[in-house]
Amino acid sequence: EPLSNRTVRGNTESGRYGDSSPKESAQGLVGIPRGASPRHMEGCAADTDYDVPLPPGGRGPSPEGDPPPWIALVARGGCTFKDKVTNAARKRAAAVVIYNEARFGNSTVSMSHLGTGNTVVIMVGYPKGIEILEPVRRGIPVKMTIVVGTRHVQEYISGQSVVFVAIAFITMMIISLAWLIFYYIQRFLYTGSQFGSQ
Repeated sequence: EPLSNRTVRGNTESGRYGDSSPKESAQGLVGIPRGASPRHMEGCAADTDYDVPLPPGGRGPSPEGDPPPWIALVARGGCTFKDKVTNAARKRAAAVVIYNEARFGNSTVSMSHLGTGNTVVIMVGYPKGIEILEPVRRGIPVKMTIVVGTRHVQEYISGQSVVFVAIAFITMMIISLAWLIFYYIQRFLYTGSQFGSQ
């Protein structure tokens, strides 16, 4: 906050990785598409430029000329997810955060964006997107760190474990039932042949 000179921190597990995104961490200052209209916020134009507020005394490009790592924040809609990611990656964004439309609230959707390489892509709900967007619009630098959430990893593992155990149990039951039927048919045939010979 430039006026109070204090740093405000926040932490939430509200994002969803894109289907083609590497599930890894990314970090950088948040940049938004340049332009006042809501249409510009979608980042659909191939020549979209991004405003990235730097902290006071913050470092600009490195001696090699590389800009500091930054993350593009764009609105959903207007074009495909792939177009948004490709346009931001062309401007050397380390990651792309897409916030959902207002009518969907906090929900996120599965995003397909094949062919976007190793760019980290996540979607957040509309309220979270606006919460990040507003300070950046006012020129306040926002540093974002994207990491894989522990809660969702545990849910994924436990869900996979239940399916694996269920399949293993059903398979063992089928094998046991088949062996039991085979055993009793053999026994019945053996008893029948003994009875016939007597």
